[in-house]
Amino acid sequence: MTIDAIGHLERLGTELEQRRFAVRVRARGSHAMLNITNVAAPALAESVFTAPDEEGALWFWFPWQTRIGPVADIVAAADRIERVLAEVGRPGPAPAAP
Repeated sequence: MTIDAIGHLERLGTELEQRRFAVRVRARGSHAMLNITNVAAPALAESVFTAPDEEGALWFWFPWQTRIGPVADIVAAADRIERVLAEVGRPGPAPAAP
Protein backbone atom coordinates (compact mmCIF):
# COMPACT_ATOMS: atom_id res chain seq x y z
CA MET A 1 0.00 0.00 0.00
CA THR A 2 1.26 3.43 -0.80
CA ILE A 3 0.31 6.76 0.65
CA ASP A 4 -0.67 7.68 -2.93
CA ALA A 5 -3.33 4.93 -2.92
CA ILE A 6 -4.82 6.27 0.30
CA GLY A 7 -4.76 9.81 -1.10
CA HIS A 8 -6.62 8.72 -4.25
CA LEU A 9 -9.22 6.87 -2.17
CA GLU A 10 -9.64 9.89 0.11
CA ARG A 11 -10.20 12.21 -2.87
CA LEU A 12 -12.78 9.79 -4.29
CA GLY A 13 -14.39 9.60 -0.86
CA THR A 14 -14.66 13.38 -0.66
CA GLU A 15 -16.44 13.46 -4.03
CA LEU A 16 -18.83 10.70 -2.94
CA GLU A 17 -19.58 12.40 0.39
CA GLN A 18 -20.76 15.44 -1.58
CA ARG A 19 -23.17 13.06 -3.33
CA ARG A 20 -24.69 11.83 -0.04
CA PHE A 21 -22.68 8.65 0.44
CA ALA A 22 -21.00 7.61 3.68
CA VAL A 23 -17.36 6.66 3.16
CA ARG A 24 -14.48 5.29 5.18
CA VAL A 25 -10.93 4.50 4.10
CA ARG A 26 -9.63 1.28 5.66
CA ALA A 27 -6.02 0.23 5.56
CA ARG A 28 -5.25 -3.36 6.41
CA GLY A 29 -1.72 -4.62 6.01
CA SER A 30 -0.55 -3.66 2.55
CA HIS A 31 -4.06 -2.97 1.22
CA ALA A 32 -6.30 0.09 1.40
CA MET A 33 -9.97 0.16 0.51
CA LEU A 34 -12.71 2.75 0.46
CA ASN A 35 -15.96 1.49 1.97
CA ILE A 36 -18.95 3.30 0.46
CA THR A 37 -22.55 3.19 1.72
CA ASN A 38 -25.61 4.82 0.22
CA VAL A 39 -27.04 6.74 3.19
CA ALA A 40 -30.58 6.62 1.73
CA ALA A 41 -30.37 2.83 1.21
CA PRO A 42 -27.70 1.33 3.51
CA ALA A 43 -28.03 -2.12 1.94
CA LEU A 44 -26.37 -0.57 -1.12
CA ALA A 45 -22.72 -0.65 -0.11
CA GLU A 46 -19.46 -1.58 -1.77
CA SER A 47 -15.71 -1.37 -1.38
CA VAL A 48 -13.29 0.12 -3.90
CA PHE A 49 -9.52 -0.20 -4.16
CA THR A 50 -6.74 1.07 -6.40
CA ALA A 51 -4.49 -1.10 -8.55
CA PRO A 52 -2.61 -0.79 -11.81
CA ASP A 53 -4.08 -2.06 -15.07
CA GLU A 54 -2.18 -4.25 -17.55
CA GLU A 55 -0.22 -1.22 -18.77
CA GLY A 56 0.66 0.07 -15.30
CA ALA A 57 -1.87 2.95 -15.11
CA LEU A 58 -3.49 3.28 -11.68
CA TRP A 59 -7.28 2.71 -11.62
CA PHE A 60 -10.10 2.41 -9.11
CA TRP A 61 -11.51 -1.14 -9.06
CA PHE A 62 -14.54 -2.93 -7.65
CA PRO A 63 -13.67 -6.10 -5.69
CA TRP A 64 -15.04 -8.32 -8.47
CA GLN A 65 -12.06 -7.12 -10.56
CA THR A 66 -13.97 -4.61 -12.65
CA ARG A 67 -12.31 -1.31 -13.45
CA ILE A 68 -14.20 1.80 -12.41
CA GLY A 69 -12.01 4.53 -13.85
CA PRO A 70 -8.53 5.98 -13.74
CA VAL A 71 -7.52 7.66 -10.48
CA ALA A 72 -6.88 10.85 -12.47
CA ASP A 73 -10.63 11.18 -13.22
CA ILE A 74 -12.31 11.31 -9.81
CA VAL A 75 -15.61 12.68 -11.16
CA ALA A 76 -16.05 9.92 -13.76
CA ALA A 77 -15.21 7.26 -11.15
CA ALA A 78 -17.71 8.76 -8.70
CA ASP A 79 -20.36 8.88 -11.45
CA ARG A 80 -19.93 5.16 -12.11
CA ILE A 81 -20.00 4.25 -8.43
CA GLU A 82 -23.09 6.40 -7.94
CA ARG A 83 -24.87 4.53 -10.75
CA VAL A 84 -23.97 1.17 -9.16
CA LEU A 85 -25.09 2.19 -5.66
CA ALA A 86 -28.11 4.35 -6.58
CA GLU A 87 -31.40 3.72 -4.85
CA VAL A 88 -34.65 3.66 -6.86
CA GLY A 89 -35.68 7.19 -7.78
CA ARG A 90 -32.26 8.75 -7.18
CA PRO A 91 -31.46 11.32 -9.84
CA GLY A 92 -28.40 10.18 -11.75
CA PRO A 93 -25.21 12.15 -12.21
CA ALA A 94 -25.49 15.14 -14.50
CA PRO A 95 -24.66 14.31 -18.11
CA ALA A 96 -21.20 15.34 -19.28
CA ALA A 97 -20.94 18.61 -21.18
CA PRO A 98 -20.60 18.19 -24.96
